[in-house]
Amino acid sequence: MQERKKMLAQGYTLDQIHEIEQGQRDGLNPALYADRTYFAIQMRQIRLGLMEGLPVELYAKPDYDWFQMEEIRLGLSAGIDVDKYADAEIPYDVMRQVRLGLMEGVDLSAYRKLPAGILRELREAMHSRVNIVKYIKEGYGTEQLKQIRLALEKGVEIDPYLVREFRGPSIGEICAGLERSLDVSLYAKIEYSWQQMREIRLGLESRVDVSQYANSFYGWQQMREIRLGLMEGLPVDIYRSLMYTASDMKRMREKLMRAGQEEENLRETALSASGNGDFEITVSADGMSAYLHINEEGKVPAPEAVRKALADSGITVGILEEEIQKLSDGVPEKKKLVIARGVLPRDGKDGWYEYFFRTGAQLRPKLLPDGSVDYQNTQWFETAGQGQKIAFYHEASAGTSGCTVTGKRIPAKHGKQQNVLAGRGFILLPDKKTYLAVMSGKIELRDGRLEITKMLILDEMTLASGKVDFDGSVYIKGNVGTGTVIKAVGDVYVDGFVEAAVIESGGSVFLGQGMNACGQGTVRAAGDVNGQFFEAARVSAAGSIQANYCLGSVLSAGAKVIIRGRHGILAGGETSAFYGIDVYEAGNRAGLKTVLKVGVTEAVSRGIKNFDRKLEEINSELRILRNGYADLYQKYPPEIRNALPLFLKVESAIYTKEKQYEELLLQKGELEERAERAKEAAAVIHGTLYEGVETEVNGIVWYAREVSNVTVKRAGERIAVFKN
Repeated sequence: MQERKKMLAQGYTLDQIHEIEQGQRDGLNPALYADRTYFAIQMRQIRLGLMEGLPVELYAKPDYDWFQMEEIRLGLSAGIDVDKYADAEIPYDVMRQVRLGLMEGVDLSAYRKLPAGILRELREAMHSRVNIVKYIKEGYGTEQLKQIRLALEKGVEIDPYLVREFRGPSIGEICAGLERSLDVSLYAKIEYSWQQMREIRLGLESRVDVSQYANSFYGWQQMREIRLGLMEGLPVDIYRSLMYTASDMKRMREKLMRAGQEEENLRETALSASGNGDFEITVSADGMSAYLHINEEGKVPAPEAVRKALADSGITVGILEEEIQKLSDGVPEKKKLVIARGVLPRDGKDGWYEYFFRTGAQLRPKLLPDGSVDYQNTQWFETAGQGQKIAFYHEASAGTSGCTVTGKRIPAKHGKQQNVLAGRGFILLPDKKTYLAVMSGKIELRDGRLEITKMLILDEMTLASGKVDFDGSVYIKGNVGTGTVIKAVGDVYVDGFVEAAVIESGGSVFLGQGMNACGQGTVRAAGDVNGQFFEAARVSAAGSIQANYCLGSVLSAGAKVIIRGRHGILAGGETSAFYGIDVYEAGNRAGLKTVLKVGVTEAVSRGIKNFDRKLEEINSELRILRNGYADLYQKYPPEIRNALPLFLKVESAIYTKEKQYEELLLQKGELEERAERAKEAAAVIHGTLYEGVETEVNGIVWYAREVSNVTVKRAGERIAVFKN
């Protein structure tokens, strides 16, 4: 206590004293940072570095602010060359982008004089293998560069439409149109705001006549009302005058909609006409049928009288002359006869696409009689050649109007038009119907997007082939040998066997003959992994892993592990899956060590705890910053503190740390949400679960006894086994 009083008298703040005392408790040498000129949060960064055993002398300098110290500390902790950015003249956010780049294998140190936002876009571009350097040199800003980068990543030829005056969202709208092969020249103009561009683009996508509102004098809300009217087939000329506000247009559009619905749901009051009291004619409420009612038995009206009554009632359509003529033959069996029928409208047919390649639904693997999958004879993808016709749009038809028995028209519904296809690798011809491939590659229709992407096709991979690193999909017709490496931004397909190779995919992996890795080969995918078998392999997938059998392997799936068929054996190694395991047999009679883990694993729990630790750290830093802010606020009058660099830095740091806290909280929430869903995870065994298989479900471990056809789940604090 005396030492604390002494330090307070020397001018140390409580936060500074806390950092020094914490260092002493941790067995560190606080003398390296016990300098009053250090802000408490700077002391903290030096203390954290000492705890990690880092050479803190590289950043324990008063010239560095606390954020710069943090970036250098994080770089040292990651083992990268911090000399590439450890300069007090470099802002911390620029340091961060250089550090992140180095950690991703991208050296941005040559561009460290650029603003942080531009540097971030350059880092993202280099990571995704597109070049935005020329656009940086041309002076495009951060938000513009982001949209240009996204366009290049999608393979969109944005250059012909770029103008420096376009804001980022405007470039984004042009990119969105080019993805759909729209005529973006109709709206890629300086006089349009990005919202106006969006309305014109949406109109072009919906195949309406955008010339009705492609006028910069319209506000985007007015454009929207006209576009919506055109999409409903309304006579927009009634309200598209510039004299009407968007609110006026909306009211008029909705009134036209209501009027159309009233006409469509036509209702007429019943009509009647007498025929000397002998009969009566009525019309159904919907106007679609006319009836003859004979009032007295034995008195049959003359056909001529009935025809006259129909004419007097205005019934002119669908008269059933044969029914009227029957009256001449005597008394009819029924007293109420249908003598006229209206014509029902025939609605138009919706527009539809005809594809000239097999779509995803047709590329599903064939299930064999034993429940396993025929991976070998499955065609997992389709290819297209440059100039090939890949799709044709059949337009919606107008339909045929109907009418009531009194001749009142009943409009038919116009078929609904389909939106223009979005995607890349193709063009839409001027007829607005025919789609042609502009490149050769893999073609795929997924979630409404049509994409043709580059595909590298090789006969086989051997040691002589070495390493493949390709910014598209890779297809190997033959085998993949030991020691080879395949890295692909897209999917990887192998028809033959895979030995002890390394396969990394930004998409999914499909192995027709499976993998025998001899304990050395690995497969990593951002999507799913499918293979006939895996032996002594390490396989991880952000999605699911599926095979016909698996022996002695380490499998890790962000979704499920599924081993299909009556011979679907999973024996040996360790298998973990977030949302469940579905196999025929697990383990074997020989007692081969087999571990199954489903649901929230220890790694996930550590991840959540790690978020808690980081949130606690930021809270501690915020406390220090807020205390410092309050101290400066009280110490200096407004005219001094508002120009004080330290005060402004603290104010900015509080905002930045608060944003970091919010982002971490969001990420933690997403992980916790996944963990909550994983509580229902189970291991489903359709055949035999052999004795001794270590089964962990949401953190509870159970060593199986031999059981058959069961589901293993967590129930409270124990494992429950249910018969399927």
